[in-house]
Amino acid sequence: MTGSAHSNHCQDTQLGEQMESLKQQFKAYRQALSTTDWSQMRLAREEMLQLTHAAADEQPLKLHDLPVEQRPEMMQEYRQGLDQLTELLHQLAQAEQAQDADAASDLVGRIGQHSKQSHEALRKDCDD
Repeated sequence: MTGSAHSNHCQDTQLGEQMESLKQQFKAYRQALSTTDWSQMRLAREEMLQLTHAAADEQPLKLHDLPVEQRPEMMQEYRQGLDQLTELLHQLAQAEQAQDADAASDLVGRIGQHSKQSHEALRKDCDD
């Protein structure tokens, strides 16, 4: 994973690899959206959904830095974030089904913002 956001971020983990794959699929989705390639959009979104479901079984590295009593709250926040992403991906599927590029574009923006906010809240800062 040379050059990835996760490769220099603490250590490689299953979650880190899943997030890197999710990032690549999101990029593929945006590229397909720019040409309204509905088939490629569907494939990328389906892969993002699978990766999101798989990530639910993982634990963020930051969790291990917290006192034991704070861990359940963080895991709840983490899983809620994944649930929100899942819901956005389901909405994206509806936009694809309707072939509504404007709605898909809006949802891509919302997914990007959601990802940024989730990473700010949950990703371990290993530069400390």
